[in-house]
Amino acid sequence: MKPIYNSSGNATAWVDGENIYDLNGAHLAVLDGANVYNHNGEHLGILDNGLFRDHHGGVVAFLDGATGGPILPITAIAPIPPIPSIPPIPAIPSIPPIPAIPSLGWGENWNQFIR
Repeated sequence: MKPIYNSSGNATAWVDGENIYDLNGAHLAVLDGANVYNHNGEHLGILDNGLFRDHHGGVVAFLDGATGGPILPITAIAPIPPIPSIPPIPAIPSIPPIPAIPSLGWGENWNQFIR
């Protein structure tokens, strides 16, 4: 599991392969290539060069080693990864929108993004 950091540099979630979990191990979303989908198949945004981006191109969170966005904060030490829950059966994903032009700024916060 790799920590997902927010704009303050604190771990806010985990990614394990194509699955995204909250800090307690509850399943939040899935990755389908670069696209991020919720349990209903709704497109939430993209993961590009280690940066999670919203539909406006703003960065909402990042992985270690991310490049191409705003100046990233120094990351705090991530907590011990939880035991992940069993992911639900994935919904049929919606057609992703045309990606926005990547921004060098921050977008909505992670909780708004992952809703």
